[in-house]
Amino acid sequence: MELNIPQDAEDAIRADIQAKADMQSISLLMQFAEADGDISEYLTSEQIAQVIDQVCDTYECDKESRSDWAEVAEEALKEIGETKSNAKDFPWPGASNVKYPLLATAVMQFNARSYPAIVKGDEAVSCKVLGNDNGMPRLDDQGQPLFQFQGLPVAFLPQGPVVITPQGPSPLPEGGDPEPVWARAPGDKTKRAARVRQYMNYMLFYQMDGWEAETDTLLFQMPAIGCGFRKSWFDGRKHQSKFVPALKLVVNNAAKSLDDAPQITEEIDGIYPHQIKRDIRTGKYRADVTFNDDEKDARLLIEAQAYFDLDDDGIDEPYIVTIDHKSKQLLRIVPDFGPDQVQLAQTDVAYIERRKFYTKYGFMPNPEGQFYNIGLAHLLHQYGNVINTLINQMIDANTAAVAGGGFVASGLKIQGRGQSSSLKWRPGEYKTVPVAGDALRSGIVERTFPQASPVMFNLLDLILGAARDIASIKDILTGEGSNNGQVGTTLALIEQGLQVFTAIYKRVYLGLKGEFKILFGNIGKYADEAAQAAYMELLDDPAADIMQDFNAADMDICPVSDPSSVTRMQRMTRAQFLLSTVETLQAVGGDVREVLRRVYEAADVDDIDKILPAPPPPGPEQAMAMADMEATVRGKVAKAVKDETDAAAKAASVELDAGSLQLDRDKAELEALKTGMGMVDAG
Repeated sequence: MELNIPQDAEDAIRADIQAKADMQSISLLMQFAEADGDISEYLTSEQIAQVIDQVCDTYECDKESRSDWAEVAEEALKEIGETKSNAKDFPWPGASNVKYPLLATAVMQFNARSYPAIVKGDEAVSCKVLGNDNGMPRLDDQGQPLFQFQGLPVAFLPQGPVVITPQGPSPLPEGGDPEPVWARAPGDKTKRAARVRQYMNYMLFYQMDGWEAETDTLLFQMPAIGCGFRKSWFDGRKHQSKFVPALKLVVNNAAKSLDDAPQITEEIDGIYPHQIKRDIRTGKYRADVTFNDDEKDARLLIEAQAYFDLDDDGIDEPYIVTIDHKSKQLLRIVPDFGPDQVQLAQTDVAYIERRKFYTKYGFMPNPEGQFYNIGLAHLLHQYGNVINTLINQMIDANTAAVAGGGFVASGLKIQGRGQSSSLKWRPGEYKTVPVAGDALRSGIVERTFPQASPVMFNLLDLILGAARDIASIKDILTGEGSNNGQVGTTLALIEQGLQVFTAIYKRVYLGLKGEFKILFGNIGKYADEAAQAAYMELLDDPAADIMQDFNAADMDICPVSDPSSVTRMQRMTRAQFLLSTVETLQAVGGDVREVLRRVYEAADVDDIDKILPAPPPPGPEQAMAMADMEATVRGKVAKAVKDETDAAAKAASVELDAGSLQLDRDKAELEALKTGMGMVDAG
């Protein structure tokens, strides 16, 4: 039997079914978002197979896209760490195979300059306050600022300001100044920034194991191969950070940034089967993962941030997938989003943001606009090959010239007792031969070996100079330059030599800024009562509230160091310049003590306050001047309040006069109306 359902009713039924399906999909999505750990139990075997295939295929494709870059990077790291050279067979077995340490020298120079400039003691983070810090007064319902006097509210009446007490309004005492009621007092943002800076530096240097040591490694690998990465996350107990080499983080080279990359894959090697079995028993990995008992070698795991549509709503969601690369087994799949990352449009999901774990540190941008930056290895690759070839040719030419050799006539009999036809000499040795001198001279022809051409030396000097320019290895920076020049000249030479590195340092600081923002967000997101207690105990500040301090509404995190001041020599040269201005400073009444403080800071002197004398207390004249200034300021404030009160009273008086005039007019009109009505009645 066929039912005839009206079209409107059918559309309503379909819409209701679709709405229910959408709500079920959103419900499943929120269930994934709130899940803690592996969710593979909610997936079918077909979905799991699809996840494995997509992650592995994308990983191989992304790795192939960066193969040219990776080839140079792997060769560079091998060259820097190489302790012996391979044997050469040209032009003869055992020929010279020297490799000039151009890349290693450049990398060590960059690391030696950048590491102490970026990590100064235990200070790496500073907080920049956006906007002014003059305070924000609390407003009433009409949008007017509120005032108080000794904790009691103040109202401005036509007759003057009054204090609202429990007994009623009371005139403001003579000389009493009302104070604004602050929603945020002046200086609060600066104090908050100081608390955040102190706490984040404490986390980096004393709570996050290895952050400083891995920063050293990062600043060594990054200039060599072009980039490096840092991973920051919260493991449920504490905040963690680790350096991820660029060769271990696989991203498609066509991606513009980490945010745009469809998949970010980290290679986790050195994981042994017994470790995986332990994680299976603890519930971190899936229970149905199996390995052969005879497998003892370390395995490669790939952990990818990727997108899949596992709730069948037509929108891909971000997940973290861990796979054993050799066996292609899924170890776990974890949602890479929480409820806060799900952006809804009415009843539909608009999009889902994935979490940020990785921060990129770049050396120089890739000229082709690709994701992986280029490093000194890519810039010096051809130069290094030419330099090594020239040096080895000169060594081989000198070896051949020293060793000698030539031709001996076949009829010349030079063998003596116990001698062969080939004679070899030690220094200072003479050999007796049964041949006359003339016959010996005519029977032996010395082979001539061409000496190294002066052009070769000039070419080597030219190539070395060009390579050093690229690497910015200057005498003044390596400590080999003259220190007899004037301060301005030396400072100018340093500035000129650091132009390239200053730009690179700014890219490093950009990476630091991104990393600190992730840490800043994680501290606020995962703060609990224990974290609040530790925060207050560390800072000893009753105003310290970790939830209030660690929100990004008006705070921007940036590195504390100045990217233009990157060497100790540069800081000391600037300190020397300050010292040369002391006499002029004294003549104009400047603060010499502050100059000395900056000089000692440039020299990394500890306990400066113990060296510098305390500033003298203000004398009677200074105290009187300060008192006069304070009285002047208070008088101006009182006058401003009085002027405002007088203006309000005058406005109220004018309004009252206008009201009285209008009342008189109304009375006159009323009397006239009454008179008119009486005349009508009389008629």
